[in-house]
Amino acid sequence: MTKLKDIAEVQTGVYLKPSPAANTLYLQVNNFDSNGCMHSRQKPTIALDNTNIKYLLREKDLLFVAKGTNLFCAIFETQKYNAVASSSFLVIKITNKNRVLPEYLCWFFNLPTTLQYLSLNAKGTAIRSISKATMEELNIPILSIDKQKTILAIAELQKEEERLYKEIIRKRNLLTEYKLKNIINNGI
Repeated sequence: MTKLKDIAEVQTGVYLKPSPAANTLYLQVNNFDSNGCMHSRQKPTIALDNTNIKYLLREKDLLFVAKGTNLFCAIFETQKYNAVASSSFLVIKITNKNRVLPEYLCWFFNLPTTLQYLSLNAKGTAIRSISKATMEELNIPILSIDKQKTILAIAELQKEEERLYKEIIRKRNLLTEYKLKNIINNGI
């Protein structure tokens, strides 16, 4: 096991106000769907200056929602515009991508057991929050890159299986509805 602080830099998001001279995306929790995928067609809402340049997101930075009850991790993909994360996020910048894949780390953060552990260690009463220190001390099982890729491949297959099951259920419901309507219409 390796502590997160030994393989990544953890940084808090930033609070910035909207600006009419907006040139940068300001990512908030509501910019993501329930699966942690960023909605497309985001528009810049803040103006970034040299004092806040350190908050700029890089390709494959991890965004961990650290406030509230809907905790999840997402991977930042380069956008048309520069982007920063709001203060609802902890930004995890992997320092050695030859040792750990961003996708593997994101998968690990999104495991129910990891989310439960972090939730139990959250602070605050009204709005629960995961501290930067708690995140930095989190133990991560670091496997070989090949094993990380294998885990990710299996996780993708599991997602595809879930998607297929949902599609089967949807089609069965349509078929049942069709048959029932047919009984009603034909009086059989």
